[in-house]
Amino acid sequence: MKKNLIFFLLLFALISKAQQVPLGQWRTHLPYNQVLSIAESTNQTYCATNGGVFTIDKNTGELNKLSTIDGLADVRSTLVAYNSTTQQTLITYQNSKIDILKNNEIIHLNEIFDKKGLGNKTINAVTFNNQFAYLSCGFGIVVYDLERKEVKDTYFIGTNSSNLEIYEIVIENQNIYAATADGIYSNTLNNPAIADANSWTKQGVLQNYPGGISKSITLFNGFIYGVFDNGIYKFKNNNWQLTGIFAPDVKKVKTSNNQLLTIAPFRIISYDINENIIKNIQNTSNFSNANDAIINQQNEFLIADGNKGLVKTSNGNSFNFILPNGPNTSSVQNLAYKNGQIILSPGTISQNFSPGFNNDGFSIFENETWKSFSSLNTPAFSPIRDIVISASSSTSKNIFLGSFLNGVLDFNPDNLSLKIYNQTNSSLQTTIGDPTNIRISGLAYDSDGKLWVSQYGVAKPLSVKTESNQWTSYGFPNEIPNPFAAITNLLIDQEDNKWLSIRNDGLVIFNGSISKKLGFSINNGAIPGSNVNSLTLDKEGAVWLGTDQGVAVVYNPQDAFSGQKVEIPNLIEGQFLRPLLANENINCITVDGANRKWIGTNNGVWLFNKDGSKQILNFNINNSPLLNNAVLSIAINDETGEVFMGTASGIISYRGDATEPTVKMSKVIAYPNPVRPGYNGTIGIKGLADNASVKITDINGNLVYETTANGGTATWNGKNFSGEVASSGVYLILVVNNDGSDTAVSKILIIR
Repeated sequence: MKKNLIFFLLLFALISKAQQVPLGQWRTHLPYNQVLSIAESTNQTYCATNGGVFTIDKNTGELNKLSTIDGLADVRSTLVAYNSTTQQTLITYQNSKIDILKNNEIIHLNEIFDKKGLGNKTINAVTFNNQFAYLSCGFGIVVYDLERKEVKDTYFIGTNSSNLEIYEIVIENQNIYAATADGIYSNTLNNPAIADANSWTKQGVLQNYPGGISKSITLFNGFIYGVFDNGIYKFKNNNWQLTGIFAPDVKKVKTSNNQLLTIAPFRIISYDINENIIKNIQNTSNFSNANDAIINQQNEFLIADGNKGLVKTSNGNSFNFILPNGPNTSSVQNLAYKNGQIILSPGTISQNFSPGFNNDGFSIFENETWKSFSSLNTPAFSPIRDIVISASSSTSKNIFLGSFLNGVLDFNPDNLSLKIYNQTNSSLQTTIGDPTNIRISGLAYDSDGKLWVSQYGVAKPLSVKTESNQWTSYGFPNEIPNPFAAITNLLIDQEDNKWLSIRNDGLVIFNGSISKKLGFSINNGAIPGSNVNSLTLDKEGAVWLGTDQGVAVVYNPQDAFSGQKVEIPNLIEGQFLRPLLANENINCITVDGANRKWIGTNNGVWLFNKDGSKQILNFNINNSPLLNNAVLSIAINDETGEVFMGTASGIISYRGDATEPTVKMSKVIAYPNPVRPGYNGTIGIKGLADNASVKITDINGNLVYETTANGGTATWNGKNFSGEVASSGVYLILVVNNDGSDTAVSKILIIR
């Protein structure tokens, strides 16, 4: 039996290698290249990025990502600091939330976030004094007691106790110095009237104050050092003195490992107590946007770079780049799935439909790895801005990208070749009034392999490219008389009809010769709301519309040419019917392998059955790790069922329980397999025909469980009909398709 068990373990380990994410589990896909702040504890190095926090084990070098999945309050972190007295790590976020980490416990501090009327709540810096954390905020100073886990005091030190932005605080013995938007102020910690703004002294002529504003100060060798416009000064014995420290472009001074650091975007210099240079680290090819730096116990420089992650060097000659894998941006305009790839288009479009000049390029997630292409690593992308849409063909590795500035891009990710289609080599037109812009809003392939393209701000907003590279453009002077009508989406249905949604003006359907407009009036489409945000084709050929006031469906697209009204799917709630997500602003609708509808809104994401009559799931920031309630785009990996949700704070994915069904059930796979001790999650069975019948028996043929597939996947909770956990052993999975013409058998090993 032991030999058999070993054989099964080896076999199932090979089978389940690709099934890394359990059903119902989440994982983030966030950028870690933009490191903003670094801190070290005894065993860990912490890096705050705009995609969350990652840590490095100082003994093993192991990387670990921390996000909302792990219990953090948010992902857009701005600062990280370690208090050696309390052995706690403090993390701040863009939204002014704070987390305290210690011994795998996370404490959320929302006092600043929750407080109304504070104005600018930005937390600029953290200074520790014993168990107290002094927070330099956009409105004043907040003193937090880390042991009692409560706010001890708040100081408003502006005129008449008004708000005054604090950039950084230094505490020397019992003296406190605050670098503010109005100069440097000082007080004593034991002053009983410290909360009174009048008790604070502004540095001036008596202190030989250099004038101007300092946004960074630090305590080093008994002196306070500050960065000013005309140099770096130090303060001692009530007197400011100009130093000889090299100051050009320095934005921050910091004390680390008994050395003074000056931090410029492309230069880090360390000084000894006599202000002599110890090391001068500068290398624009390896870092050019330094936000922070520390010197570790091995005398290595750890640099928080805004483009390349955590950069480590000991001599300034060799550099190591440390960061978890992820896309290069948290911006999301569109997510798409094709050919085993999730493609992120992060470009931005302004409210008035102008380019946002985003230069993040685009990213591909394939084989569990993100790869980004932008001007930072692909020279051909240097002039490219605002990639907002993508389209892939099943017959080519090339990816077509739509830029809201540069036209259509034909890119090969293997050899990095890039061809740009614009007004010189295609039927694409420049934007009326701006001959430098070609604003692409949609890309889609038809059944003949032709690529269709929608544009903004032109007389003929629809173009088509044949496989032989012949281009033709189409205009709709009756349906779209205004060339500046914003075409927001392009969809091609199963009959090769082209659907164009127009911002605040309904949509146009075009079959190659005839066009028809559907609007919001009862006599012409009766689309709910006043704007169509998204267009989606389901597996039965119906076109689903996501509007600013719910969902509508055209079940037979051909009927749209006769002006037939759209239909409103109804959600069944007990004995009542309610229009599906009525009054919700629908950002996107995506169909999974079971033809179910994943719907993204500004209030989270919903999953409904195929006709929208039954709610299956609802995720928001309060009941799940969802990064942000604004879900902008959704793409689903048909092979794994993983649902990628692009939010206003980045991408997070959820392992769904529906995959694309197979025609022939030749490779049925259960996962995880084996089911190891301690695993209590859902077991998935994939590679099934649509709605296949699944029976699970023990090795003696006793029926343990039966179910029906969602698309190509069935699920099992690991229990029998009585709700008892299945005991250790090998179980058979017996599958038959709907008409009984195809069967399959597989096995799963459970170890308790």
